[in-house]
Amino acid sequence: MSETSVVRVKRDGQILLADAGAVSTYTVSLEPGDFSFAIPGEMVNLFLDRGVIGTTPSIRNGDEQPMTLGFSAYMRGLGDPAAAYATLLDIGTRAASGYVLANWVSTMGTNSDVFTISVTFTVDGSPFGEADQSYAFAFVAFRANGKEGDPNTVDCTGTSYALKPILA
Repeated sequence: MSETSVVRVKRDGQILLADAGAVSTYTVSLEPGDFSFAIPGEMVNLFLDRGVIGTTPSIRNGDEQPMTLGFSAYMRGLGDPAAAYATLLDIGTRAASGYVLANWVSTMGTNSDVFTISVTFTVDGSPFGEADQSYAFAFVAFRANGKEGDPNTVDCTGTSYALKPILA
């Protein structure tokens, strides 16, 4: 089977946030559909010959770089003081006395003091008789910031400390 001829649009996307083992999850909803990601791979080291690249460049793979992602959503709440449910802002800030601080487990487990989650971006193929396709970003240090307006919004960013996403 070859690549589809159907152009994908923001209506096809879904964002899922999950803790270790996906015991706790949050599906992002009520959003403009602006998910973005960057997969920089390895840096490329260039070795110049007295400041000149030369006919055949002298290049080597350098340091690996983490992936980044971002999206926004419409604000529907800051969090739950009774710690009964998660909100997008609570996941991104782990507010004191919030649900996420008490219930979500880092995907790093006890290997780090950095709290990370998994972020999966899925493109729905079912309306066209095709399979869904997903990129799963592992070990994401996730942040969320609020902004007042009409409507209020939550701006989310994340750094995935993995080289490449998992394609499913």
